[in-house]
Order: sequence, then C-alpha cells, then structure tokens
Amino acid sequence: MLSMRGCTSCSLGVTVAADALETELETIYAGQWRLLVEVAFKVLGCRSLAEDVVQEAFLKLWEGRAVQNIQCPVRYLFRVVRNQAIDRLRRLILENRYHVDEASLGEQVAATPSPERATLGQCEWNALLEALDELPERARTAFAMTQLEGYSQREVAARLGASPTAVHFLIRDALGHCRDRLKPDD
Repeated sequence: MLSMRGCTSCSLGVTVAADALETELETIYAGQWRLLVEVAFKVLGCRSLAEDVVQEAFLKLWEGRAVQNIQCPVRYLFRVVRNQAIDRLRRLILENRYHVDEASLGEQVAATPSPERATLGQCEWNALLEALDELPERARTAFAMTQLEGYSQREVAARLGASPTAVHFLIRDALGHCRDRLKPDD
C-alpha cells in the first residue's frame, strides 16, 4: 500500500491507497499544470520544452507509483519538474556545443586531398626544394633543421658551431630567398 501523507502546502495531502493514487495524480496534474509549466519555462525559456518537461515529470511520478511515503506530492512534482528542466537545459547546452550543421558537412575539407590538390602540393614542394638547393650549405641546413625538422635556433647554433643570432640571420635569408623564388608570377 502506497501512502501519500499531507503537508501544509498541499491541499491534496491525504493518505491515499494505491488504487486511488492514479486519480490523485491526475487531480494534481490538472490543478498544478500551469504552475509547473511556468517553473520549467523559467529554466528553459521555451514554452514547448517546458510543457514536455512537465509531461515527462508527471509520467515519471505516475510510473514510479512504488515510491513509498511521498510527504507532499505537489512539492515533489515541482521538484521533479525543476530538476528535469535543469537536466534538459544542460543537455541542450551540451548538444549545441558539439552540434555540427549537416548542411556544412559537404563544405568541410576532406581528410585526404584530391588528386589535383596532391599534385599541386607536390609541385610546390619540388619548387621549394629547388630554391633550397640554391642556398649555401649552412643556410640550407639551418633552414631545414628549424623549419622542417623542428629544432630550435639554439640547437641549430650548437650543431653548426655558430651563435643563435647568426642562425637567425641564416634562416631569415633562406626564408627571403624561398619567398622570392616561390612568389607567383603576376
């Protein structure tokens, strides 16, 4: 036997047998529906979502009839509505954070380049290698180590037996040379 004991804030707070619980829940739902929607609306900012949350909360209470000794069913329903509205809001925020517009999926760059793009990239790479071959050995080494292999200028300076400032100037000159050689013809 399920009992719902009264509280001072519940006008319907009477002891209810399991058979009469459905009727009591329907009465509570009908009498408090507008207020429950307002509670959910304040959290969600959308009347339609608020109505959905109220209905879900009512169904949760309805299906959970085995809950023993609800002291104040109205207060309980308000608490469930508020909690579910907060949960829905959190879920919406999370979904919006990771939302991908399906229309823009076709516009996104593919993980593998097209054959044309691969060929163009290979041509640009070959032009860069030709430009690097025109540089003095020391400038080519400094450029390759910093720009292609990821070494710091200090590491390159130690390897070449030069100062970091000298390595900086070697890289600057190499970059300038490559930029000039790879500049598209106007």
